[in-house]
Amino acid sequence: MKMKWRAGPPRAVMFSAMLSSMLLTQTISAAAQSASPPGASRAPHASISPQTAALERDFFAALRQGNAKKFLSYVPEEGLHVGPQAKPVGRAEVEEQLSHRRDLYCKLFDSSCIDSPIKLDASSRACSDRELLTHSEKVRTAASETVRNGVRQAILVAEVKNKRCGGANLVDFIFNYVHGEWKLFSVP
Repeated sequence: MKMKWRAGPPRAVMFSAMLSSMLLTQTISAAAQSASPPGASRAPHASISPQTAALERDFFAALRQGNAKKFLSYVPEEGLHVGPQAKPVGRAEVEEQLSHRRDLYCKLFDSSCIDSPIKLDASSRACSDRELLTHSEKVRTAASETVRNGVRQAILVAEVKNKRCGGANLVDFIFNYVHGEWKLFSVP
């Protein structure tokens, strides 16, 4: 199934607003839970399913651990969309990039091999998602669910603050729920 995706600045604004909304909901939910009586349920994300909460936990753990094999398990046979222009990339190409430690592998797991122009103005450098998640001053993750064109989706977002990597950054991943499991649709 092919799905169109609008990329660019509107996507960044949309995800920023969505992250703020998700984090506010989680903060309010956490405050309400802390005021609840002992023994009450303390689900971390009251507004999302247990499957989505597990996806958030497990997927971000795989990125933090640099687990390319686990990442590949989320890639569907038809591939996924990569980058701000949502370029379609087939599963075989994703697997090849991960095994040869280039392109998507670098963006996800290894800042040292990211192919980016040298900046002479001492501005921030490009950082992998793994570095952003493990070496930042502040990291907040959130998950949200929606249904788009009849397809259940999960949106995982990490808000990171890292002075070496450009200050504040948003990292977002979109998953489709297909045949009883979450599969990646889009990566930043």
